[in-house]
Amino acid sequence: MYPVMEKQVNAEEFVERFMSGSLEHLVPTRSPVKIFRLSDIAPYLKIPIPPIFLGYNLVVHITEGYFKHQIGPQTYLVQAPAILISNYGNISAIKSVDKSAQGYCILIKDNAMTSLFREQEILHIFTISPLLNLSSEDSQDLYQLLRLLYGELHAVTPYWELSESLLKSALLKVIKLSASTKIVNRKQEIAMLFKQLVHKNFLKEKRLDFYADKLAVSVNYLNRCVSAVFKRSSKELILEVLIMHSQLLLSESTKSVADIAFELEFADPSYFSRIFKKNVGMSPSAYRNQFK
Repeated sequence: MYPVMEKQVNAEEFVERFMSGSLEHLVPTRSPVKIFRLSDIAPYLKIPIPPIFLGYNLVVHITEGYFKHQIGPQTYLVQAPAILISNYGNISAIKSVDKSAQGYCILIKDNAMTSLFREQEILHIFTISPLLNLSSEDSQDLYQLLRLLYGELHAVTPYWELSESLLKSALLKVIKLSASTKIVNRKQEIAMLFKQLVHKNFLKEKRLDFYADKLAVSVNYLNRCVSAVFKRSSKELILEVLIMHSQLLLSESTKSVADIAFELEFADPSYFSRIFKKNVGMSPSAYRNQFK
């Protein structure tokens, strides 16, 4: 009934669909955390990669080179040394990449995040700006942790408890390097939890009172929290998530613009097209033509 949610792309499918050449060196681990060297990925990517719904939380630490990455409606130029973070539920696209990029790419399943961190810690991680520029010294410290994590996860007999400890240390290091070391206040917590709930329920639920009830707050208070943190209304954030998923459908399916509008429960395809152009900067048809 809700086919968009089935379009999550896992690590194995990403390799199969968006990479070319001899990829025997990319043997993913079976753990809920996967880590790859950027030097093993960058030269083989079929750029540009259209928007995909990655079924993981994503952390990329780049130590040499650059790449251009879209998360939701915004595109980031990531130049070493830096970190890019995207939580589960976001739509991502890779616009360009330096084939000689160095560093690590970590994919973390949602259940691994919740087993490693308390809810407040997870909110800390994802209140960090998607792009965090690093000093050379801080980048080197983080690189050493990720190098150890890579070695442990790719060992013949991985020691998962040690891998968990290394991953948690790396992410806590990222939190320390960001502005998120300060306590997340109540408004930020409500806004972040609202965004997480929207990503998980947007197809079935678009009513603000559903989300307000889930968070045990009034609709008015929810609106104030979202506006204070994200600088847009709760309804605008729900629309933004819908538009992100429409981008996914436009790039991956042959359905008409009207069918996509109705699938995402827009009552009027013309209204959908206006909202799409306002958010993306071009019409749905023009957006689709980019990928032909």
